[in-house]
Amino acid sequence: MKLLTFGPLELQGTAFRREKPLLLLAYLSLRGTQERRTLARQFWPDAADPMNSLSVALGQLRHVSADLLRVTDTQVATPLECDVSDLLRACRSQDLDQARRIYRGAFAAGIGAGDLSDDLAEWLLATRESGADAYRRLLLGQARAAVDAGTGGAGVWAALAYAVPGAAPPDPETFGELHNLLAAERHPDAALLERQAAELGVALHAPSVSLTGRQAELARIMEVPPGQTLWLLGPAGIGKSALLAASVGTLLRGQGGRPHATLLALPEVPHPGPVTESAWAQVLSARSEPLLIDDWEACDPDSRRVLLALAATHAGPPLVIGSRERPPLPLPELTLRPLSALRAGELPLTGGIPALIHAHRQNLSLADAYAHLLALHPPRARQLLACLGIQETPDLKATQAALELGGEDMAAALERLNRACLLDGTRPTAPAALRAWLDTQPSLETEVLTLLAPHLLPADALPHYLRAHMLTGSSDLPGFQAVLADRTRALLAEDRQVEAHALLRPHAQSPETRLLLGRALDALGQHKEALKVLSELPDTPLVQVFRGRAVWRLGDRAGATTLANAGLNGDMEARAQAYNLLAALALAAQDYAQAHDCAQRSAALFMLLDDDLMRLKLVCCQAIAMQKLGRDVGPLLREMQESSLNQLPATVLLDIGWILEAQDQWTDALAYAQQAATNAESRQDLSTAAAAWNNVGVLHHKLGRADQAANAYSQAIHAARQGGEVRLLALSLGNLAELQESLPLIEEALSLLEGAGHDDLAVYFREQREAFRGRSGGG
Repeated sequence: MKLLTFGPLELQGTAFRREKPLLLLAYLSLRGTQERRTLARQFWPDAADPMNSLSVALGQLRHVSADLLRVTDTQVATPLECDVSDLLRACRSQDLDQARRIYRGAFAAGIGAGDLSDDLAEWLLATRESGADAYRRLLLGQARAAVDAGTGGAGVWAALAYAVPGAAPPDPETFGELHNLLAAERHPDAALLERQAAELGVALHAPSVSLTGRQAELARIMEVPPGQTLWLLGPAGIGKSALLAASVGTLLRGQGGRPHATLLALPEVPHPGPVTESAWAQVLSARSEPLLIDDWEACDPDSRRVLLALAATHAGPPLVIGSRERPPLPLPELTLRPLSALRAGELPLTGGIPALIHAHRQNLSLADAYAHLLALHPPRARQLLACLGIQETPDLKATQAALELGGEDMAAALERLNRACLLDGTRPTAPAALRAWLDTQPSLETEVLTLLAPHLLPADALPHYLRAHMLTGSSDLPGFQAVLADRTRALLAEDRQVEAHALLRPHAQSPETRLLLGRALDALGQHKEALKVLSELPDTPLVQVFRGRAVWRLGDRAGATTLANAGLNGDMEARAQAYNLLAALALAAQDYAQAHDCAQRSAALFMLLDDDLMRLKLVCCQAIAMQKLGRDVGPLLREMQESSLNQLPATVLLDIGWILEAQDQWTDALAYAQQAATNAESRQDLSTAAAAWNNVGVLHHKLGRADQAANAYSQAIHAARQGGEVRLLALSLGNLAELQESLPLIEEALSLLEGAGHDDLAVYFREQREAFRGRSGGG
C-alpha cells in the first residue's frame, strides 16, 4: 500500500478518499513521529474539541488498515511511504518517464489552507511548491537539451515547465529563459507568460524604442515626393514629434516671438534673413532635402503663411507638417491614432498613447505624463473628463446636469476630448492614468464627486459619496445621508446587517440613518449599543418600537411591551414593526393565540409595504403559533419552503427547522437548523446563530448524539455571550446542563435568568433543578 500525494490524495489500492485524514497521513510520512496534541492543534485549530477531531480521523484510518498507524497515548507515526521521495529521486536522476508518471498534479491538489493552522498551511504550500519546482527544473532541462541538439520542440517543453500545477511563479531569471524559449518557437504560451510577468512586475524586454508600431507611418512620410505636402495630424502625446525626428530631412520646431522665427532656424538662411514671402519662397524652392515642421500651432504667423503658400504652389522640397488641428488647405492627411500592439496590461494604463507608453515603460510618473496631455485643454474639458472618469458606466445626462453644460457645449467638449484620444466615446481611453492624475487633484475630484452624486440613482451615487468622504473627512455632504439611508435600509431588508453596519457606523448623522444604525446593531446582537444609539433619537413611534426590541433582548419584557404598543400609534411601517415585536413577545410568553393574531396583522402590513422578506418572517411566526395551537401548518410551511426569495434567510430556515422538529421530522429539521447556523454566522448575526446552534444541539440530543449536541451547545453559548443574548445564553447553558446532568450549570443558567425578565424559562429550569436533585438524592 502506498500514499499518492501528487494530484488528489489517494491511498493506493483503497477507495478511501477523505482529504483531512489522508493529509494527516502524508504529514506523518514526511515529517515522522508527532505529538498528538500538536497534530490536533495544527489540523483542527478552530474545532471545539481538536483532540476529539484527531481521534475521529485516526479511527477512520485504522478502519482502512490497522497497519497504517503507530499510535500511543501521546504520539502518532506511520510506517507508510509516500511518493514525494520517489519524485525527487526521479528528478535527480533525470528519469523523465518516471517523473511524469508520478507527477499527476500539485501536491495534495484541491486542499486549501482555510481550516488549517498557519504552520500547517505554510508546510502544505512549501511542500507543494518544492515538488513542483523540482519537476519544473527537470522539464526546463529537457527544453535546454532540445535547443542544444537542434531538434526543435524546446517551446513545448518550456510550455510544460511554465504550466506545472502547484508551482510558484518563476523567478525573474527563469521567467526570462522560459520566455526566450517560447518566443523563439512562436509558441502561443509566450503571450500568457508575458501577461503574468507584467502583472508581477518582471521585466522581460529592454525598453522599446518610441517608434514601435509606427513603421507604416514612417514609410509614408519617407515617400512624400518633391512639391507635395503631407499634413501629419494627431493630438498631443500621440507621437508626431518622435516620428518626424526619425524621418530624413531638416526638422524645424515651431517658434514664436518674432516674424519668421520658425524658418529662421534653417541653417542655410543668411543673416538677417529674407523679409518678404516671395524671398522666402525662392529660398525654400531651392531646397531638395525634405522639410519637416513640428508643432504647427507654435509656429509664428509669418512662417505659417510662407509654408502654406509653398504647399499651394507644389514647388520645393517634400514638406511634412505636424499639427493637432486639421489643415487650413485641402492637403493630404496622415492621422496618427493610439497604438494597438501593446504589452499585456498596458491598455488601461496608457490607452495606446505613445507619451503614456513611454512614461510607463521608463517607470516615469503616469500622473505627470497625463497632466502634460491635459495642459492644452480648458478647465471645463478637464472637469468633464474627471467627471466621466469617476463613473464605471458614464451617465451623460447626469454628467451634463451636474456640470450645468448646455447641449452644444457638452457636444463640443466631448468632441475635443475624443480628438485628443483621451476619450473613446464617453469612456476614458487610459483609465488607470486618469486615476493616477486624479489622485494628484483631490480638490477637483471632490468637486466632481459632489456635483455628480445628487444626479444619480442612490445605488450609483453611494460610492461617489464614500469617495468624497475619504477625500474630505466629511459625512455632511448634500444628499449623502438620504442615499446612505436608502442603501442601508435595503441591506437590512435583505438581512445583510454586517454590510449595513459597516456603512452606517462611520457615516450615520441624520435621525433616519442613526435609527438604521440602531437597527443594524440590534440585528447583530449588540443590544446595549443599539439602545444607546436609539435613546438619543426623538420619541417617534418607529424609534420606540426598535428601542422595545433592544430592551426585550436585554431582559425587560414589560418595557418592550410598552414601547411596542406605543408604536401602534405611528404610520404603517411603525405599526408593522410594532405588531412584529408584539408577536415575538407573545411567542416568548407562550400566548400563541395572541402571537398568531399579531403576526398576521404584521404580515398584512408588510405586504402593503411591499416588503416580501419581512412578510415571510411573519408567516413563519404564524406557523410556529399554529403548530403550538395544534392547527394544520402545512400550507404555511409549503409557502415558506417554496418562497420566491433567492436565498431563505437564517431566521426562516430556523423556523422551518423548528416546525419540522415539532412534527418529529428530526433529520430534516437538523439540516435546516445547521444551514441556519452557517448562514447566520456568515452574516455575523449572533442572535440567530445562537438560536440555531442551540436547536442543532437539541436535535443531536434527541438523535442520541451526545458529543455533537455538546459541541453545538458550546457554539450557541459562545455566540449568545458575544451578542449579549441573555435568554439564549441561559437556554443553551441549561440544555448543556441537562445533557451532562450538571447541577452547577443549571444553577448558572438560573442566575442569568433571575431578574432578567425571562420568568417562563426560569420556572422551567427550576423544575429541572429539582428533578435532577431528586435523581441524584440531593436536597
